[in-house]
Amino acid sequence: MSSKERSEKKAAQAKPEKKKTRFSLESLLSNDKIMLALSFVAAFFLWTMMSMNSGETVNYPVTEIPVTMELSEDAKANDLSVVTIDGMPVDDFSATVRVKGNSVTVGSLKSGDIQVYGLNLGNIVTSGTYNVTLMARQLGVKNNYDIVSVSPSEVKVIVDRNITTELPIESQINATSPVEYYIGAASLSQQTVTIGGPEQVVSKAVKAMVESDVDKKLTETTTLSNLEVKLLDADGNEIDDDSITMSPAEVDATIPVLVKKTVPLTLDYINAPEDFDGGSLISIDPAEIEIAAAADTIDSVNSISAGTIDFNTISWGMSSMSSNIVMPEGVRNLNNIENATISFDFTDYFPKSFVVTQFKFTNVPDGLAAEYSQYTSLIVRVIGLKSEMAQLTTADIEASIDLSSAKTGTAVVMPVNVKVKNTTSCWVYGTYSTNITVKSEGEVTSSSAAASTGSQ
Repeated sequence: MSSKERSEKKAAQAKPEKKKTRFSLESLLSNDKIMLALSFVAAFFLWTMMSMNSGETVNYPVTEIPVTMELSEDAKANDLSVVTIDGMPVDDFSATVRVKGNSVTVGSLKSGDIQVYGLNLGNIVTSGTYNVTLMARQLGVKNNYDIVSVSPSEVKVIVDRNITTELPIESQINATSPVEYYIGAASLSQQTVTIGGPEQVVSKAVKAMVESDVDKKLTETTTLSNLEVKLLDADGNEIDDDSITMSPAEVDATIPVLVKKTVPLTLDYINAPEDFDGGSLISIDPAEIEIAAAADTIDSVNSISAGTIDFNTISWGMSSMSSNIVMPEGVRNLNNIENATISFDFTDYFPKSFVVTQFKFTNVPDGLAAEYSQYTSLIVRVIGLKSEMAQLTTADIEASIDLSSAKTGTAVVMPVNVKVKNTTSCWVYGTYSTNITVKSEGEVTSSSAAASTGSQ
């Protein structure tokens, strides 16, 4: 193949590839979306360049710039700090700085690009109130602008120690209810408030208070929400100072509204005659008290216990004793009487002593037996109605010794439980004990075994 033919062949092969490149560029230029985006980018770039190079100057405010208040090292050593600026906590106060310069530059400034600070704070070494001039300086790399003014240009600052203290929260809630209901003292969702701020302000607060007037009669427990906690000074005047912080600033108050009821006082008895009901022997003063409880509780309360009386402690001729009134949970004693007086009338009662020589063993452990001396005896004092005491004999007195915890060994002193049988008014006064010996069942003598097992 000649040289000319080879050149023509290469040209023919290269022609389609050239056509493909021209097709891709034409497609790009004909895409409306891509061309629109390129137009915006180009326009913004041109505008930015023109603005930066233009001579346009604007006056622009930069707002919400925090203020730096740096005291001397001597002041800091005394725990002093700037606690308020123009009556506001330092962290809540901000200044505005007006700047002048290129419109693009000043338009992009943020509060962090400028520092506002107080002048001449280094001369302050004691607590007090001071007038301080505010100044501003540039921060960062943006510096092709001028600071025109600071607003405010002068502020009043309080320099003091920041302290915190805690006060109990008192409540003054005025509410009423119908006569058949009882309104209790309001309970608060939080009992104390923590206050903080300048020492000279916080030290004036002597009391924390919430107040409210309820304009309707209450018939059920009611909660008042979001009551403002107020601080009062020694003269009872409210302290309204933004430099003080409070936690909590608001509390809820719950007013208990209860149903009233009058019920009798009753007594519980131990070691008493069987089915004893007090009769003419015992009286209670007061005989009844007024109570209050929630509606779902009050119906189930028909009496209140004035305590428990152990008849083993009631001697003949005893005149009276005091007993604690026991209030059920959730029930209020509206009379505020903590003790009842228990009086005794022994007009129809009579005391008598009996000699007991027979003892009954109960709850004897397997394999054990007990014995007591044949000379063992107890003088038991019994009190009861004269009519029953006249017929009472030693056979009606039962003395038993509980051996449930007994172990083999030498003679031990065991309590004796003495009861009166076949009576509804007689009881045993005093406590009793005697000596017994516990052995293995095969070790006791025949006479002792008969006495022990025969009396079980």
